[in-house]
Amino acid sequence: MLEWKEWDIIFQSEVQKCGEALQRHECRDVCHKYGNEGRCRFLFPHDLIQSSHFDVKTQSVNLQCLDPTVNYFNPNILVFCRHNHDIKCILSGKAAKSAMFYIIDYITKMDMKTYEMLSLL
Repeated sequence: MLEWKEWDIIFQSEVQKCGEALQRHECRDVCHKYGNEGRCRFLFPHDLIQSSHFDVKTQSVNLQCLDPTVNYFNPNILVFCRHNHDIKCILSGKAAKSAMFYIIDYITKMDMKTYEMLSLL
């Protein structure tokens, strides 16, 4: 049976491996679609933030970011589910509205392109 220290060493090693393989962002053509020439539409690289904190001026939670090319992630989700994900603190306001529109757009994507639908009319 694994001791706690052994388990933690193995877990941290898995976080490192999965993080490099799944969470590191490298800009590709898709990053510059929709008029985003010269900048990543996924907002990479992130600003470096030494520790998580609440910003009173913007009324937002800023999560710690020690590597500007890595998505914000939860180590447990990363290791046990082994997929990329992006954690954001969405309390209200612009961030919540943006998330709502993104989710609705994502789940209602049509398999058929607009020009294909129009040709059916």
